[in-house]
Amino acid sequence: MRLKPIGFVRNGVEERPDDWDEVVSRIVFERKYIPGLYRLDRFEHIWVIFGFHKARGWLPRVHPRRDPSIPEIGVFGSRSPTRPNKLGLTLVELVSVRKGVLTVKGLDAYDGTPVFDIKPSEDEIDW
Repeated sequence: MRLKPIGFVRNGVEERPDDWDEVVSRIVFERKYIPGLYRLDRFEHIWVIFGFHKARGWLPRVHPRRDPSIPEIGVFGSRSPTRPNKLGLTLVELVSVRKGVLTVKGLDAYDGTPVFDIKPSEDEIDW
């Protein structure tokens, strides 16, 4: 399977911040995918599927939050980017949708991160 980015994260974050929850990011969409954003602004939260483009290798066990004082767990029981398939998934607050740019809050992704898909929060679907 080959994934193609639908957009890229722009937030100026180059190093891991203390609190990702406060990070405001823009997801800038590739032009051909902008029509797919129609009526997305009805939602307060969306899932963002992205690539850990800076992560190298993978580890079967990790210390959560890279904190050695926390006992190791299997990578699949963690949010670690050191995964076999470098995919991230985060539920974020959707702040705005304007001209092919989503502004979101709480996305734990660095500047330049490729975004592969977004989906609305299941709790907010009303059809």
